[in-house]
Amino acid sequence: MATTTTMVATTAGLATRAVTRHSSAVVRRTTKGSMPMTTMTSTTARGVSTIVARAADADADATDASDGDAAFEAKLGALRGKRSKRAVKEASESAGDAAETSNMRRAAAAQSRAKGVRDFTVTENIEEPAIDWGTETIVYEGPPARGEVVANVAMSWTLVWLPLAIQAVGRALWLNYKITDKRVSVVSVSPLRKERTDIPMDQIQDVVSIGRGIGAWGDMVVTLRNGEKVELRSLPEYKKCEEVIREKMYKEKIIDF
Repeated sequence: MATTTTMVATTAGLATRAVTRHSSAVVRRTTKGSMPMTTMTSTTARGVSTIVARAADADADATDASDGDAAFEAKLGALRGKRSKRAVKEASESAGDAAETSNMRRAAAAQSRAKGVRDFTVTENIEEPAIDWGTETIVYEGPPARGEVVANVAMSWTLVWLPLAIQAVGRALWLNYKITDKRVSVVSVSPLRKERTDIPMDQIQDVVSIGRGIGAWGDMVVTLRNGEKVELRSLPEYKKCEEVIREKMYKEKIIDF
């Protein structure tokens, strides 16, 4: 803007000098009688006015352009600020998603490395395994609740209840549970398949139980660390067993930073 003002002043000065010189020439020529002085003076004045007016218009245009550039730069800076905040937010969200994905992958890898029911199950040989469990405190050892058999047999006169009664009788005859502070054992001596499952407490991730027969017995589901589940139907003293399992089962270590 300062440069434009200087150019206008220089142009005006040059125009003034030109007018002065031209006027002197006009005076000299008028004295000689070659051209009327009034006509030459008015023509020169109009030319000077035109030059000054054009210079002023150029100065105004330059000022408007400068103001427009300043406004555009201000808007552009505001837009950049908004975009930067949005970029920071998107970066934080993507970092959170990456951390969550990494945690999920680690959990999936841990589950894939964890042992399943097959690793703790043996068939045909149902004798005590050659494992040193140490000193064990037995919480419950025995067959499923007898009350389930009585209740289901009493309702077996209906065709709908008959399959449930048969299942209850089969569990009472061929299943045996053993729950200690070190393991959960399920032994089956069925004529069709004999097997034994011994699950250590440190391989249990969760346990859930629900009461049956007015709370006299209950069904329990034990979840292993790899996500597989073992069901214990008609378990007597199920609440006490659940408390012991929940106390002794595997717990993730929480690291404080």
